[in-house]
Amino acid sequence: MTEQTIVRAVLIAAALGILCGAVTAVTVSPDWTYTTQATVRSVSMSGDGTLVVAGGDDAKTTLIGDGGAVLWKEGSAATVNGVSVASDGSAVSTGGNDNRFSLYDVSGEKRWSKVMPARIYDVAVADDGAYLAVGSSDDQVYLYNATGGLVWSYVTNDDVLAVAVTPDAGLIAAGSNNDKVYLFDRAGNLLWSRVTLANVLSVSISPDGNYVAAGSADTKVYLYNRNGTLLWSVPTRGSVSGVSVSNNGERIAAGSLDRNAYLFDREGTIIWSEVIGTSVRCAAISADGTELAFGGDDRKVRTFTAEAPVQTTTASTTVPTVTATETGDGALSIVTSPAGANIYLDNRYMGITPLTVQDLTPGTYVVLLQLQGFESWTGTVPVSAGATVAVNTTLNPATTPTAAKPTEAAATPLAALGGTALAAAVLLLRRR
Repeated sequence: MTEQTIVRAVLIAAALGILCGAVTAVTVSPDWTYTTQATVRSVSMSGDGTLVVAGGDDAKTTLIGDGGAVLWKEGSAATVNGVSVASDGSAVSTGGNDNRFSLYDVSGEKRWSKVMPARIYDVAVADDGAYLAVGSSDDQVYLYNATGGLVWSYVTNDDVLAVAVTPDAGLIAAGSNNDKVYLFDRAGNLLWSRVTLANVLSVSISPDGNYVAAGSADTKVYLYNRNGTLLWSVPTRGSVSGVSVSNNGERIAAGSLDRNAYLFDREGTIIWSEVIGTSVRCAAISADGTELAFGGDDRKVRTFTAEAPVQTTTASTTVPTVTATETGDGALSIVTSPAGANIYLDNRYMGITPLTVQDLTPGTYVVLLQLQGFESWTGTVPVSAGATVAVNTTLNPATTPTAAKPTEAAATPLAALGGTALAAAVLLLRRR
């Protein structure tokens, strides 16, 4: 084999590694596959991973048990956009383009159903069907009780594309076409909202309520803690239309229109990915992070079994909502004129101004602010325990093109290896 041939082989192998992003940090094995009659728009999994419910363009809600056995099907008048099975496996909910949403027993018997004046984009049911959250094209998030009575509603001023609830409905998350992620308590109080860079297509809350995951049309998977602090955002190569997070945020499953299924750990590292071949529109994960389900344009529901994550010990099973003073952490209140600048803290994307970034460990942070058409602003800001530091700045109009965004997440080991191989190959070619 000639040196030239070796170089070409290195280049091809490195490029494939970077583009495909194959990751094998954990062992994940295919389980069963169920084929529907059309695109699968939504999947949901019970906490123990034994039940999967699917819905989509075939206008059917299908409950599937162990081994891919169909337990029951229920037809609708139009596309089913959202389905949900309670964490305890006791109830199933569904909603879609016929403006109807329904609640069923796990046996398939309908408890109740309602027709809205607008399209239903998503539903999420709590244990025993005690509460049902609904997202609609009338720009509202709804919460209903076990008998179908309205508990509260909240107007987001744009389509609500995704909803999620904890098993006890203590927390309700929503994602909107207005690019925002919302978190509410059971009484309907808005705890926080955060802005992404595009429509929020999917949301999920860990069963313990400690973490909120979101998928956006900006291609990123986001993970927030219970207080709304952005822990990380990692880009894929397409809109992220499905996310699901396991207990304590140990693992996050995601489906992207880049035709890949992903599994992240709590630090934002991709620990597994699978090329599905068609757009992956939905994802689900069991409470312990070992069972995965994905659905998409290939009309299939695919399930996988992953090795159990390494358990970490925490002092408490809940994350209380506290102030910076109580934790000894600090905060940054960042305001720009004009507003809407992207905020990066130590090269990590945090959100859009105006924004208060909380739960910061005392220390010095590099703040980078970027807004299209304006010069970037950067500064080093010290953060002290129990204090909120204000950063108020006016951005100057750009005289040169705005600099590219910094890297938002560390490259996977494979990508880093691929980059090294490419560099070595290029040097070798130059020497010839």
